[in-house]
Amino acid sequence: MVVGTLTTVYADSRVAKTMSHTLKVHHSLVTAHSTNSKKKSGSAHDGTAAKNTKPNASQPVLAGLQTASCTIFPPKNPYLSQALTPELRKLAQYEQLCNGSLFSRTSFFVETPSTVSDARSSANDIASRLKEYDQFGIKPLVFMEPTSNGSNLDLSQYANGAYDSALDAYYAALKSQGITDGMMGIWVLLPEGNLPEWSSVDPGIYAKVVTRTAQLQKKYFPASQVSLMLDSETYPATGSWDNGSYTSLVPYVQNIPSGLIDSFGVQGFPWAAPSSEGSTYYDPNTYLRLDFAEQAAHSLGIQSLWVNTGTFHQMYANQAGETVTVSPLDRQTMLNGVIKQVNSAKSQGFSVAIHLFAENKASVSEGTDWSYWQLQPSNDADTAVFTTFVHDATASNIPLWLFDTDEH
Repeated sequence: MVVGTLTTVYADSRVAKTMSHTLKVHHSLVTAHSTNSKKKSGSAHDGTAAKNTKPNASQPVLAGLQTASCTIFPPKNPYLSQALTPELRKLAQYEQLCNGSLFSRTSFFVETPSTVSDARSSANDIASRLKEYDQFGIKPLVFMEPTSNGSNLDLSQYANGAYDSALDAYYAALKSQGITDGMMGIWVLLPEGNLPEWSSVDPGIYAKVVTRTAQLQKKYFPASQVSLMLDSETYPATGSWDNGSYTSLVPYVQNIPSGLIDSFGVQGFPWAAPSSEGSTYYDPNTYLRLDFAEQAAHSLGIQSLWVNTGTFHQMYANQAGETVTVSPLDRQTMLNGVIKQVNSAKSQGFSVAIHLFAENKASVSEGTDWSYWQLQPSNDADTAVFTTFVHDATASNIPLWLFDTDEH
């Protein structure tokens, strides 16, 4: 899936996931799906209606959209467009559009070292990246995936300590490179551990893996932050995208020692079948289950949550006759539904951030465009969807995080 996957789009009975990126090739994820039967929703939530936001005269009122400017932020970071890190270079476009620093974190992906030699080499690369984030004052969100040199690690061995020496060397090398607790940002361990892209979906193995890794991270960086992220949909067996269901995530976290985990994320994305089949899943109350994250947080004894989501402009863009295009109004309605869920969780005392996946993957195998503009932001409806979302999320005091990159 990825060595960096953020978007999981769901299939009815089969999903072929493609996540591509290695330690030195940091671009992320999306999934290619195929479908044969009706998807289970598993949701008891009400539907979501678009929010009424007063139109802003400087923005285009298109296709029934509510529109607003996003120029409501602290000063933007100069020279981001010259950064070495592709995610930081891409961030420059967003800051130019909104004339300020709108995202409090941006993300990238790393592999998990399996040998001491790999650990030291990888740590050199990641230390340079973390230092550049620090230079620009951007906080990182680091997805640490259970792969090494492009291959999945054996999670059963991982759970039993097979990679402890490599991980210890990795964190020690980061420390020796001058990385501080604050520069580490948030590290997301074994992301999507309930999806069959890795070598196990067993909750007991998952808990042991993240516990070992978090303990080693905090051995060297005690004040650094560790997070978890699971998908809204859980699968019963590795290697098969059959029989996914929307069920509690508590079994994955209930045996993790208290005090190790600082935040919990839940992932959910809209999905559509090829145009010849016609099925669509555009209700965030179905595909994004923040209520599951709340239950997991209660089990962990934490109050900090985040969601990983996005909306697509086109899916199957590389398949003639099967391309599905989502209207700007539908994209806005989905994002409004996400904000509504987040505000509901906040009213219960949780702090909640939104991590937006917004990379254009139309030209690669996934064939899905998650972006809100093509080469540059423009005065069109999809860009207006983005600026209005940013405006409304910020008005609700919801921190925004981003994955996008100019690395292709």
